[in-house]
Amino acid sequence: MTYERQVRHKPVHGATIGIVMLDTKFQRLPGDIGHAETFPFPVQYQVAKGVRNGAILAPDQTDVLEKFLDAANELISLGVDGIATSCGFLSKFQPVLTERLSVPVATSSLLQVPFVQATLPKGKRVGILTAVEDALTQDHLRVVGIDPETPIAGPDPNGKMRQNSINGRASVDYFEQEKDVVAAARKLVERNADIGAIVLECTNFPPYAHAIESALGLPVYDVVGMIHWFQRGLRPRRYDVPASCS
Repeated sequence: MTYERQVRHKPVHGATIGIVMLDTKFQRLPGDIGHAETFPFPVQYQVAKGVRNGAILAPDQTDVLEKFLDAANELISLGVDGIATSCGFLSKFQPVLTERLSVPVATSSLLQVPFVQATLPKGKRVGILTAVEDALTQDHLRVVGIDPETPIAGPDPNGKMRQNSINGRASVDYFEQEKDVVAAARKLVERNADIGAIVLECTNFPPYAHAIESALGLPVYDVVGMIHWFQRGLRPRRYDVPASCS
């Protein structure tokens, strides 16, 4: 039995992933989800106008939910085949967005935590590095199937990384922010000696994933890697067929 590929009328072709962005102003560096050169494949962006602090958002805020749905539907109408978002705290929106949208949705890098946990040796567990330690609640975790006892840590709220985000700095220092993020990762591991891998909740942290892995010697997973996986399913790689097989 053969199946016809789903055909959609669309004005934009070749951008498989659509990313709904929070309405932020701070500089996003290469490696950040909001920097288009992060990806080796085309992505399409749409800003949820006026929606900023992901840590305090919830799907029961009807006006916020509708802005996310509007932005996502605009991306779908342009031609994308999957939706991601620019904030890990939007894990709370995963069930409602998958219910209301017509294409696959990956709201948060936190979706990876159960999978990563399944890969770890016995006695090891995942640790989550988040933008705002006190704001990542058990509700954010449970909704995407994460053990609510999973260890969490975040950067110093008075450090450069957090303050640059809060103040919407148009120009940031990579190395100052790296220092804050690596220090937070060290704190996470020092508090929890059984951590076998780290998942970065924050979509601003992937530029520092290599530094974290180098400092701690642990696997580090982030939203960029998740989107690579997501896109690969939507557009699997076609391999050359060896001449001997033809």
